[in-house]
Amino acid sequence: MSDREIIIDNRVIGDDREAYIVVDIGHNWAGDMKKMLDMIDTAAENGADAVKFQTRHPREVYSKAEFNRSSDNPQWMANTYGVHREMLEPTYLQWEQIFDHCRNIGITAFSTPFDFLSADLLRSLDVPAFKIASGDATNIPLIEYVAAFGKPMIISTGGCEIVDVDRLTTAMNATGTPYAILQCSCIYPAPDDVLNLRVIEGYRERYDNIVTGLSTHNFDIAPTLGAFALGGRIFEHHYTNDREWKGTDNHFSLTPELLGSLRKGLDSLADALGEPDKYQLPVEEAYTTERRKSLYWKRALSEGDTVSREDIAILCPGSGDFQPYDLDRVVGSTVTGEVTAEEAVQHSDVTA
Repeated sequence: MSDREIIIDNRVIGDDREAYIVVDIGHNWAGDMKKMLDMIDTAAENGADAVKFQTRHPREVYSKAEFNRSSDNPQWMANTYGVHREMLEPTYLQWEQIFDHCRNIGITAFSTPFDFLSADLLRSLDVPAFKIASGDATNIPLIEYVAAFGKPMIISTGGCEIVDVDRLTTAMNATGTPYAILQCSCIYPAPDDVLNLRVIEGYRERYDNIVTGLSTHNFDIAPTLGAFALGGRIFEHHYTNDREWKGTDNHFSLTPELLGSLRKGLDSLADALGEPDKYQLPVEEAYTTERRKSLYWKRALSEGDTVSREDIAILCPGSGDFQPYDLDRVVGSTVTGEVTAEEAVQHSDVTA
């Protein structure tokens, strides 16, 4: 393994690897198992590497006041927030069905635990990795609890100050559990001007050997392509089969078509980025010679003549011995034998 790599479910993710796409189905399933399984299928068909879910015991997550908060939000499943959340939680049997389905079709699946009981539930289901949401980036007790399971972790950092990220990386480094950190903006949906993609560059400079990426609530795929170019390698988008479905996240989630475009774009970009050293590729040689110029004799000269600027033309192709940057070497030199107009200047033609 190179220095900046993480392995999730036997998949190596790192600088010299293709992008790792995680789609977050979250609560877009709206309590409908057919929707859930159909979304898993379309995610696999359109290039996702992993599907991710959200796992809560709402009464362990929210204060009584928050649990009982009421609203007439038409996207909620109930008028009370806590009940709305409870209606979006699969039963244990449904969780087993979900993870069995993912294993059967060959796509990696894991989830975000929002509390200790949920972490234990996911551990009992033998998930290959854990995701920590931005809201728990400062929840060091939960982070350390999950890290003790020894499974790789992905931690989003939306809403964090750099001191918060330093704190969680220090805690994670002490555990020895492999992890990645994702730039994220805690705005739903997130417009382009809040994404701050260059934080990925900052993370790569500040935290040696840690894989980075982007967790985004943006409508589009273009920022994710930019994040890959900046060095990110793990990318998380919310995902739905239909943006018109009921639910708070569907309208900014990737659709199957957009996911397919993202997969194609990231793979193309991975091929296109290449490496930082500049050199002529072997496949460029013939094209380069055809398009470059070299020095040619503009007129015939005899042995002993002194070459002037008016004797030299700069023409394609660039297959001659002298390139345009050699002009000052040739001008003022002595012709060593008869030369013919329109021929490339050769080393044997001059004393240069």
